[in-house]
Amino acid sequence: MSDPSSPSPAEVQNLVVLFVGFAFATFLYGLTFFQMYIYFTRYSNDYTWTRILVGTLFVLDTTSTGLVSDLLYHYLITMFDVTMDVLYATPAFCIQYLLLVILTLITQLFFASRLYTVCGGPTSIISRFVGTLVLFCAFIAFVFGLTSVGQFFQQRQLSTFASPSMAIIAGISQGFAAIANIIIFIAMCWSLRPARYPDMLQPEGVVENLVVLFVGRGLGLVIIQLAYLGTFVASPGKPYWIAIQMMTPRIYANIVLGLLITREVKHGIGLNEEDTTSDRHDSQTDAFQGSLRFRDRKATQQSSSFSQQGENSRSTEIEETSKSYPDDQNSSSVHSHCSEQHACDKASLS
Repeated sequence: MSDPSSPSPAEVQNLVVLFVGFAFATFLYGLTFFQMYIYFTRYSNDYTWTRILVGTLFVLDTTSTGLVSDLLYHYLITMFDVTMDVLYATPAFCIQYLLLVILTLITQLFFASRLYTVCGGPTSIISRFVGTLVLFCAFIAFVFGLTSVGQFFQQRQLSTFASPSMAIIAGISQGFAAIANIIIFIAMCWSLRPARYPDMLQPEGVVENLVVLFVGRGLGLVIIQLAYLGTFVASPGKPYWIAIQMMTPRIYANIVLGLLITREVKHGIGLNEEDTTSDRHDSQTDAFQGSLRFRDRKATQQSSSFSQQGENSRSTEIEETSKSYPDDQNSSSVHSHCSEQHACDKASLS
């Protein structure tokens, strides 16, 4: 006979999903905090709207992580003696879902602005078309996402998401978000290809290329959104998608922050990838002044040693020439001639 006090398989499944989602969400939040610190210490004079964006992402991600912690506390501490064969959406869980919808919209708007710039600006038809398409999909995902959040507040039992009315609304929201992310990824890869920006610095090695694809081109957005959509469509009545939903806001925020902190910096202002090589050289000069000062000092020391060697060689030449003339008059003329030559050489060195 089975022990009546042992948890049921459904309860174990729910607790594992909640714990895994919380663990990954907490880890990713630590990465968010680290990248936020790097941004504000390195890009001290960056544009105001960019600084507001970073601050907003950090506040929303912090709030979302706190709500996930409250959810775990509710199920593991408050409801310790209650069986959890069925999960119910607490107010914290519903607000966390709302923050996910908002973070998704902010991230897609940020990449839409990047596409508007790299695709050619206001004079390009492609830029306007791609930007409008991304905005349309992001707006549809946002509207249906808000509708799904409202259903969350009304129907607290998470298993009710298996009903057609709720599953379709949430599926449309996640589907349009995935379409927007796919468009962003394809358009970023096409717009920032080396043939279009030949002066742009190219990544070297496997790791740098993966970072550029995952962060700079938005591949991470596609992967997490497709994983979220796939797990929800496959089993909306099961809690598997909850763990991915807990991680998704952190991944969205970290991709935007990662793109911002990997930019070159020039006088405290970030430079985008498509900026010219000469500007990047100036940014490297600003970032590594110590090494350049060392190089300048080394070059000065080498120049001084070359000058000293030149003076010694000139003195030796004067002595040898003076020995070859027997009379003092010729020797003085040679001294005068060599002194004039030495002065000319010295002036050219300076």
